Amino acid sequence: MWIDDYSDDDDEEQNTGQKSGQITEKNPNDEKKDKCKCSKGCTKRTCACFKFGSGCNASCGCGPSCQNMFNHLEYFFGNEKKYSANPCFSNWLVENVKNADELKQIDRNQLQERIMKAACYSDACGFDDELGKWAKKWKKISNDEKLDHIQKFFRMLLSNEDSRYYYSFCREDFEQEDCTWHCVKCQECNDWREWHCGECKKCTYGISLPCNGCGGRSEMSNIC
Repeated sequence: MWIDDYSDDDDEEQNTGQKSGQITEKNPNDEKKDKCKCSKGCTKRTCACFKFGSGCNASCGCGPSCQNMFNHLEYFFGNEKKYSANPCFSNWLVENVKNADELKQIDRNQLQERIMKAACYSDACGFDDELGKWAKKWKKISNDEKLDHIQKFFRMLLSNEDSRYYYSFCREDFEQEDCTWHCVKCQECNDWREWHCGECKKCTYGISLPCNGCGGRSEMSNIC
């Protein structure tokens, strides 16, 4: 794993903020909850479920008034089980549709084609066995099987399921899960060396470098 190269002089120059030397990292992606406390609606990121691309459930406070569009992700992922959208796909949906009706008007075939046109699609299929198997089957699949196979493709790349790759709408390409992450607060895909400062409420570069704003440090700064 790489570390960020910097000299002692650089450290002294940058480490002068009000939180100098203190751990200020707060990953907003770790704040996901199992239920929301909304009394109605659930149509904005103030809803704990909506914020993380998840549908609401029976434990939530919203009840019959719930209008969370993420309740209808079976349109993309199938009915096998309940999935959430990964952070980047969730943000793309929020930016492009307003409700469940508009969500279901998204052309799944066009979305699949868009993903397959990504520059690293072939490389990803070569390195990831599951994607490779999917691609081989797609070339000879019957029309009756296409929808299920497209939904499997979406589950691998757009859902909250663990996988080696995900499709980044921010970068219009495949990204490795252990090299890139999408911050739900800043709403952008970041290099793994970027971390979110809870004091400044934004991401900053360099796990071994102090925050440019307050001088705080990441959880891994002492290790590096």
